[in-house]
Amino acid sequence: MELYTRAEADPLLDVGVAHALLERAAQTGVGALMLWHPLRPALSLGRLDIRDRRSPQLVALARDAGVSVVRRLAGGRAATLDGGCLCLGWAQPHARLQQSSARYQLLADAIITALGDLGIDGSLGEAPGEWCPGAWSVQGPNGKLAGLAQRQIAGAAWCEALIVIERPPTLMLLSRRVHELLDIPGRETAHGELAAALPSQPDLHARLSAALVRALRRQWPALERRILPVTVTDRARQRSANYRWP
Repeated sequence: MELYTRAEADPLLDVGVAHALLERAAQTGVGALMLWHPLRPALSLGRLDIRDRRSPQLVALARDAGVSVVRRLAGGRAATLDGGCLCLGWAQPHARLQQSSARYQLLADAIITALGDLGIDGSLGEAPGEWCPGAWSVQGPNGKLAGLAQRQIAGAAWCEALIVIERPPTLMLLSRRVHELLDIPGRETAHGELAAALPSQPDLHARLSAALVRALRRQWPALERRILPVTVTDRARQRSANYRWP
């Protein structure tokens, strides 16, 4: 299994790379994992959000906050992300619909194991008032730390997780306004941060990344870090424009 680690200044390119890896898995049977660190703040919208009659108001809220708006590759509801987050994705070839729970479970287990390595007890389940609500949420001692979503196409599936390390007040405010606009119940105490659970701990991005790689190697012992092939990055640039919204 190949592992790509990266950070991009353009959130659209992050989604483009995910789509390119998903397409490659379907076309060639080559699976991959991607661990990436968003650099710019973004509001990621799912299909339900985009189809909502209030979607123009969502865009206005994001623009007022100086945040880019992107369409999400996977499912789920609106979520905010920035440099205080870490994202994990898995392109699985030869995927079947009945494997969807197993995909979720594998990534959730890796995240919970990685959190345990850092001394944090994580659990799986939905909490009232969390961001991007869903059963496949990883809870920490101070609220939701990670949300999972996936997308399936013919021959492959993409499963991804957004993990919150630290979220600035401006992004928390945007998240609350988005939830209020969409009539999604929200509760600030349900929004967790790894930094709040591990105060005064340095280099949490690097520590969590290393812990995740160790956890993933339990599933894929031959996991190898590689540089993204040029064919993938070229396809990602072509695909990224499709995820701009509106």
